[in-house]
Amino acid sequence: MTKTEDLFEIGDPVVGRFRCDACDLQVESPSENDGVLVLGPCPLCQNGTWRRV
Repeated sequence: MTKTEDLFEIGDPVVGRFRCDACDLQVESPSENDGVLVLGPCPLCQNGTWRRV
C-alpha cells in the first residue's frame, strides 16, 4: 500500500516548506511580507511538482 501525498504544481500559491518531487530540493516561503510563495519549476531539475515537507 502506498501513501498518497498531495502534490502542488507550478503557479500554486503556498506557505511553508516544499520539496521537489523529483530531486528533493527544498524551498521555503518567505517570512517577510505576506509569506506566500508562488511555486515555479525546480531550479535544479526543472520538475514542476512539489510536495509539502
